[in-house]
Amino acid sequence: MARFRSSVHAAGVVTVTAALLTAVLTTSASACSCLPGTEGQRFYQASHVFAGVVLGEALEAGDPATSYDDKYRYAVAVGREYKGDVPDRVDVLTTTTGSMCGIRLSVGVEYVVFAHGDSADGRVESHLCSGTRPASAGPPVTTLPSSSTTTPPTTTCATATP
Repeated sequence: MARFRSSVHAAGVVTVTAALLTAVLTTSASACSCLPGTEGQRFYQASHVFAGVVLGEALEAGDPATSYDDKYRYAVAVGREYKGDVPDRVDVLTTTTGSMCGIRLSVGVEYVVFAHGDSADGRVESHLCSGTRPASAGPPVTTLPSSSTTTPPTTTCATATP
């Protein structure tokens, strides 16, 4: 019986130690998570939507040795405005890591940019959940989905009668 108690005690100590080591030695994972939505909804939520070619990329803030905190500035030549008012050349600011909901744009490629912020200073912000995408997919969808296509919710609750 004493041997059994000793074995149970040892197993408990090992379990607690393993749990503590797991808690101490693991780091929390962070990932970007966007709410589902249509391009029409993203168009509606954005302050500015425009098509333009990326002219250049520059580190705005952060340490180039570690990408987790980098914020980049992309110079964009605006070719067409779909919503809002932006200058002919605007800087699009974004983080660059996906876990921070950042996006990477390629120099020389045309994008449809969904952006937020006041463009009076020639700067707007965009992120992974904004909807920015290559312009090769065509112009942005500018309409919200029709509410007539949705199915009314069903309920399983009983209705009380007087």
